[in-house]
Amino acid sequence: MAKELPYFRFTVSEWLNGDISMGGYEHKGLFADICAWYWFKDCSITTEMLHNKYNNTQLLDDLFDYGVLKSDDENVVIEFLDEQFDTLNILLKDRRRAGRKGGKQKASNAKAKLKQTSSYKDKDKDNNKDKEVYREFAHLSLSKEEFESIKATGYTQRRIDDILDSIENYKNNDKYKSLNLTVRAWLKRDKDKVVAVSNVQPKYEPEPLPETWAPMPASLKKLASKIGKA
Repeated sequence: MAKELPYFRFTVSEWLNGDISMGGYEHKGLFADICAWYWFKDCSITTEMLHNKYNNTQLLDDLFDYGVLKSDDENVVIEFLDEQFDTLNILLKDRRRAGRKGGKQKASNAKAKLKQTSSYKDKDKDNNKDKEVYREFAHLSLSKEEFESIKATGYTQRRIDDILDSIENYKNNDKYKSLNLTVRAWLKRDKDKVVAVSNVQPKYEPEPLPETWAPMPASLKKLASKIGKA
């Protein structure tokens, strides 16, 4: 695909407000490079290939936690590139089969299909439709099984509920595809902030108290002697 179409669609709003926005500049730079390599490899790379090429395990784990990278058995999945790849494959096949006149109309239809963004608003609910739901709002839901899995990592029910409330009230929560992954990412982000604050050292050390008392002024000595004679 990289030879026939060496570029892919980049949606600015997703980049600024989507799951990748939870990461820092290092995460964004790594993800952009992975996307380019993924496209060059016709959207087909394994997790082993990924870790061999990019040896920063922590950054890669973060990208999987944010949900921008996923795995299907042994293969890496980047959903927005897979959708473009499949659509463009249909477009190329239609162009090859059709004559010059008929091919123009089919190419136009394929381009129109490419412009449509795939709806993911019900995907999270569909994944949990056969499971007992712990919390749901908008297009997102968290099953009781997923809640217990998060709780088992050391977080209290109250802390998880607070994070769920924050996500529900977040104005751009329609960008999230998985409530399970989003909760985990938000909890990890808050935990990292607490660790960072706890590692801050005071800028100045308090001055120690003097080991000896300051000498008594002469006026106080004179007054003390008068009191002693009285």
